[in-house]
Amino acid sequence: MNVKSSAACHLRRIEYMRDHGIYDLKLGETYFKLKEMLEEIKRELGLDNYKKDKKIVAGAHGRSLADGIRRMTGITDGRGMFFISHIGEVYPSGFLPIVAGNVREKTLKEIYMNSPIFRDLKDPNKLKGKCGKCEYRFICGGSRARAYAMTGDYLAAEPRCIYVPKAMRA
Repeated sequence: MNVKSSAACHLRRIEYMRDHGIYDLKLGETYFKLKEMLEEIKRELGLDNYKKDKKIVAGAHGRSLADGIRRMTGITDGRGMFFISHIGEVYPSGFLPIVAGNVREKTLKEIYMNSPIFRDLKDPNKLKGKCGKCEYRFICGGSRARAYAMTGDYLAAEPRCIYVPKAMRA
């Protein structure tokens, strides 16, 4: 199953950690119920013997680059993603309501490459708080939309992340 996580950046970190034996992904009852439902649907569609690979492709560290979709690793707000409104306003994503420019005034390339908002978002070293200290900031980076919604700062720490970066552990 190919999964493109746009608003679940932490999935990339979890996938990376699981694949490298760093994280024991504890799966709850809901996961197993969903898995059973998916298996039933696959049987009904005649896909039950299709591709027995158990890996999830979520874009964390290169597997998705080989899946034929050729998306960037770690796509998130302003990093490989943008949104253009009906009046030409360019946003880092549909979830992050900060206007970076307008295609009626500048080219999309100029906005994406030179807007201070896009430049900030493309540099994980500019992240603040625990996201800025996190060893997974280049593949995760946290949700910039959630950070903005809860703090007013799109570079603030992801407010819903439960991971504690190594640099912050006692």
